[in-house]
Amino acid sequence: MSATQTRSASQSATLTKVVYITRKVQADLFALVDTYAQIGVDYAVDLIYDLRILLDEEVLDRIDFLWTQPGFNRVVGAYSYQVLAGGIGLVDDRAGGIRYDPTLQQSEFSVRIYYNERWYSLSDEERHAIKARCRLSWSRGSALDYSQGAWSPERGYAKDDLGLGRRRFTGW
Repeated sequence: MSATQTRSASQSATLTKVVYITRKVQADLFALVDTYAQIGVDYAVDLIYDLRILLDEEVLDRIDFLWTQPGFNRVVGAYSYQVLAGGIGLVDDRAGGIRYDPTLQQSEFSVRIYYNERWYSLSDEERHAIKARCRLSWSRGSALDYSQGAWSPERGYAKDDLGLGRRRFTGW
């Protein structure tokens, strides 16, 4: 028995935008892999795969690559990608600009995803179907402390009316 799936033209166009944008996030992520060696390439590939699914399903609000003080919930550095949908004139910068920070080398790396309102409006069955397509298992995380640092906008990655705004959190 086989199953087929048909996408409408608008869904295919959305997937094209998602792939374009996530290639830039992938470049950032691989720069982090090369710089800090805190995750493997296989994990990074699975992460980008999941991001494409979640963005294509339009259930993602933002994703954070973050570092916390070992043994604590205090964030010492992060790159956050906020989903910007339906915008006009979104900025499409080149990928990159990942700067080395020796504090991050000694910190614990993790990834957080934040769902949008659409995710919470889906039925349990619909959410389960999306999660089943993902390679990584996503679970709730603990509260984080961002009180000892500041956010600064850095870049925007966009295609047509879909984009990701990248911000950087630097602890002090």
